[in-house]
Amino acid sequence: MARYVKPLSDAEIKKAKPKEKDYKLFDGGGLFLLIKKNGKKFWKIKFRINGKENTKSLGEYPTLSLYNARQKHLQLKEDLQNGINPNDKSFENKSLTKIITYEVLVKEFLEFKVQELSYDYFKKVKRRFEIYIFPIIGKMNVDEIEKSDIINLIKNIQQTKTSSTKQTNKAETMKIVYNLLNQSFTWGIHNDLTSNSVMGKIDKKSLIVKSEVEHFKAVVDKNEIRELYKIVNSYFGSEQVKYALVFLMLSTLRSINVRFLRWEQVDFKKKIIFYDAKDMKTKEDFRLPLTDVMVDILSKMREFTDSGKYVFCAMTTTTKPLSENTLGYALKRMDILNHTPHGFRSSFSTLAYEHQKEHGFSSEVIETQLSHSVGGRVKVAYLRSDFLEDRRELLEWWYKFLTRMD
Repeated sequence: MARYVKPLSDAEIKKAKPKEKDYKLFDGGGLFLLIKKNGKKFWKIKFRINGKENTKSLGEYPTLSLYNARQKHLQLKEDLQNGINPNDKSFENKSLTKIITYEVLVKEFLEFKVQELSYDYFKKVKRRFEIYIFPIIGKMNVDEIEKSDIINLIKNIQQTKTSSTKQTNKAETMKIVYNLLNQSFTWGIHNDLTSNSVMGKIDKKSLIVKSEVEHFKAVVDKNEIRELYKIVNSYFGSEQVKYALVFLMLSTLRSINVRFLRWEQVDFKKKIIFYDAKDMKTKEDFRLPLTDVMVDILSKMREFTDSGKYVFCAMTTTTKPLSENTLGYALKRMDILNHTPHGFRSSFSTLAYEHQKEHGFSSEVIETQLSHSVGGRVKVAYLRSDFLEDRRELLEWWYKFLTRMD
């Protein structure tokens, strides 16, 4: 059984005085400090190869600190396990610097970015790294990634299959992945994790074909949107999905803000829902005014999901929100193929502007309800109001607009 050796401390090493003969202070595992009779101190490691004892000099203390000596010791032990003799001349040029893989760099990059991204979007970003990037260069030394590796990675996206049933725009995915690569390498350079400027050698325009902007499908004719509202209101599927779609139409919120709506955000007394800045695309706090119809929907949802976290929970559990695809599939089951859940916002925006004289509310009120940034920086600085009551009246007009016949 190996004898226990108490690890050294810097205080012990500093106090160690020279003697008439050289002597050793042991740190354990074969690492020791040789105190010379002239007062100099040298780190050495003792190891065995083929049953024979060998020693290797690591460096002089304090130039080589206790911490760094231990790091070299660990690296040498690992190399010994891999059959590398520390005393081989070829080993002398071997760098003991820890290799940073691209995956390690991205882990730190994402820990930094999580502070400024919404939870749902952060998951999408992380997933793109896992699907398109890590399988190709994740395990590579980040400093050794070359231009050809990046080009092959981008081109490989065309053949990459995902679990999504959507027909994704591969050119658009290529652009997103390219931008993630560029951001992560730039961040790594500025945080001293790499000096590799490989992305600067690649011309995105020569690598990725230009794609047309794909807009969300939306109904913008007043008669069609009214018919759509009737169809959704008579949906015979689950109550969560039906009311989520109706609430989405009436609130003009983004789908993610309806799906991830939590009961703790709802204030029935004040008739508002409060969204923290981190939950919003604009990264600004947002108050949603509730109309009587919207309050009624929330009251009905309490019968189904009040025991859980989310207002519009998943079909099988109250601990998770509705998935992104569930609302889209519901519209398809109703044979609504010319409209998407996100399209309700476009419908509201188009028709609210077309009938601005009718409801009488300004563009600032409309854009604020859509949680868009209103005006330039100077204008925003002076625009303190969020038009809460005006927006409540606007949403009441929107409900009446959807339900009337003229």
